Amino acid sequence: MSLSSGEIRYCEAIRAKDYALRSFLMTSALPRLIEPSVWLEHLIGIKSALGNLSNDVAFVATLIVKDYLVQRFGITDFDAAGKPQGAAGEDIVARTNDGRRIVGELKTTKPYQPGFGAAQKTAILKDLVRLATATADYRFMFVTDLDAFTTLCKPVFAKRTPGIEIVHLLTGQTFLCEPDAIECPRF
Repeated sequence: MSLSSGEIRYCEAIRAKDYALRSFLMTSALPRLIEPSVWLEHLIGIKSALGNLSNDVAFVATLIVKDYLVQRFGITDFDAAGKPQGAAGEDIVARTNDGRRIVGELKTTKPYQPGFGAAQKTAILKDLVRLATATADYRFMFVTDLDAFTTLCKPVFAKRTPGIEIVHLLTGQTFLCEPDAIECPRF
């Protein structure tokens, strides 16, 4: 996969965070004795080295989305670094070589409990409904967690959001939501 200059810069920033974390952990360890102020200082050091790890996870997952779309549709116009992680609007917007529009949402959510926690479920349903009503030829919900994928394949989600394809980025498994959907098998 070819990377844009912005994607390369973002990857190098993640590499720098990895180096900063490794360096910090080589010089600092959580002491055996529980001293909250010392433990807090240690945890702040880890947090400082990592910055917003959630955005980094989402960015790397977006690189996998890009590769998926290149392999499946031959897209050439998508830059994973083109939109800040967490920005409003659709996470993924691309066009096929023949001009068909692709939209997608990326979820790095791990279900808080089976079927998602209440706030997780509300947020995911909101994204799915937005996708289902988007003007696009292809609509995707990309997920990084296998439990999230399995949950999204259940009729409670699939029946509400026809036409959306759920893709588990790490296994490549897909599931097309339809009104008469039968949930995907448990893996």
